[in-house]
Amino acid sequence: MKKTETPRPQRLRRLFQQLRMRLGAPLYRLGIRGRVFVYFLLFTICLLALLWIFQIALLSDFYKLQKTEMLTSSLDTLARNIDSEDLQLLSDRISQANDVCVLVLNDKTERLISSEANRDCVIHRMSGFDLNRLSEFADQSEKTIYRIFEQSGPSQPATDGNRFEGRVPQASSEHAQSMVAFRAVQDAQGERRYLFINAIITPVDATVQTLRSQYLFIAVLMVLLSFGISLVLSRRIARPIVDTSLAARGLSEGRFEPANTHSSYREILQLNATLRQAAKDLRRVEEMQRELIANISHDLRTPLTLIDGYAEAMRDLPGENTPENMQVIIDETRRLSSLVNAVLEYSASHSGQAPVERKPFSLTHSIEGILARYRKLIEQDGYTVALVQDGDATVFADEMQIGQVLYNLINNALTYTGEDRTVTVTQTLREAAVRVSVHDSGEGIDAEELPYIWDRYYRGHKPHKRATVGSGLGLSIVKGILDRHGLAYGVQSHKDTGTTFWFELPLANDAPPTSPEASKP
Repeated sequence: MKKTETPRPQRLRRLFQQLRMRLGAPLYRLGIRGRVFVYFLLFTICLLALLWIFQIALLSDFYKLQKTEMLTSSLDTLARNIDSEDLQLLSDRISQANDVCVLVLNDKTERLISSEANRDCVIHRMSGFDLNRLSEFADQSEKTIYRIFEQSGPSQPATDGNRFEGRVPQASSEHAQSMVAFRAVQDAQGERRYLFINAIITPVDATVQTLRSQYLFIAVLMVLLSFGISLVLSRRIARPIVDTSLAARGLSEGRFEPANTHSSYREILQLNATLRQAAKDLRRVEEMQRELIANISHDLRTPLTLIDGYAEAMRDLPGENTPENMQVIIDETRRLSSLVNAVLEYSASHSGQAPVERKPFSLTHSIEGILARYRKLIEQDGYTVALVQDGDATVFADEMQIGQVLYNLINNALTYTGEDRTVTVTQTLREAAVRVSVHDSGEGIDAEELPYIWDRYYRGHKPHKRATVGSGLGLSIVKGILDRHGLAYGVQSHKDTGTTFWFELPLANDAPPTSPEASKP
């Protein structure tokens, strides 16, 4: 079978990916300290490379650029003052300040102004023919023209290392150069003037050699400083993070105790505070879950025991198959269904499986129907549920879910009401909303328990007044439904005066139109 060769671009790409993974893997395995050191080292290398490029490799180019800018600026100054009577004085100042030579010619290439800062200026040694030729170039161009001329100097033969002892410098291959900038201008009388400025460009070999020596010293010093700074910073940065990471291992157990540091970073302090609160919440949720399991186990065991006992008695004993015994089994079965339904309602409420379908409905009629069903169940036990309302209210909400809210609040009020066994449901009309309040006459809720009553699994520490099944999910279901509706709700409780739960619904006439997508949680 003939082998199929992989195309060369694919092989190169695969080889590059493998090389990148092999080189990158050690860096990914480094901790914070190692990465800080590597990053500082890379930063130092980049900085040294930039210093080498700009201070040594490109020094000659920058030097020539600076000379060019200086000549251009001097020419601009002379051109602006071409009609000045003190042009010679200005030329002398420019020559002395910038170490340049200045020459101004008329249209016949005769010298009008001349300033000489040194004796090696090319423009003062040029012949009339050369000056005339450069003037013609200036007439053809409106911009500044630049020319570079080699300076004549003594020849330096290459040295032979066998002829001398010690460190013998090599013969320099560079000579001084002259940069000439010239331009043609026109004075106030319309006559042509030619401006010439000449600067000597000195070789920078000696300067580069000095910079190289300094560069080696700076490079060693910067590497040592980067190593020391990265070591200190990595310890200061990594220590709080390592301590937090070690302390966070116990977070799953509801335990988080980071090391106390006198000085740390704001982000680390905020993270520690967040993890402490998370540990407290986890501990509290775990305690409530254990309490829920104990409560449900207890609540399930009692009806199951009764059902099992009565069923066996009806099977084994003659005459026990009576309507009373059957009613006991039915009642206990309903208690089991109530507990299971509460758990299912909570699951649907907090998993987003129950969409909010808002539509107008009569809240007053809905409350009256719910209370009518309650009266048939609780009047035999001596409980009373009263309704106080100031008119018929039509609201804009999900009728079924608001009914669940009322059922849970009334059940909660019946569980904790006082000796008078009275629960009051109040409907109060306002400008654009209606407030529904459910009040019981129990002992009230302690102030330290109020922040937690809406949490799942939470049950008050006070004993119930009724023998009802309490799962700790009722108020959490209420909170989930009201939050999905975006409604205002709250609780008011005072010692020995009872507790009032309330929520507000928008009236149908004032409710904004809501699309089906917006009503979903």
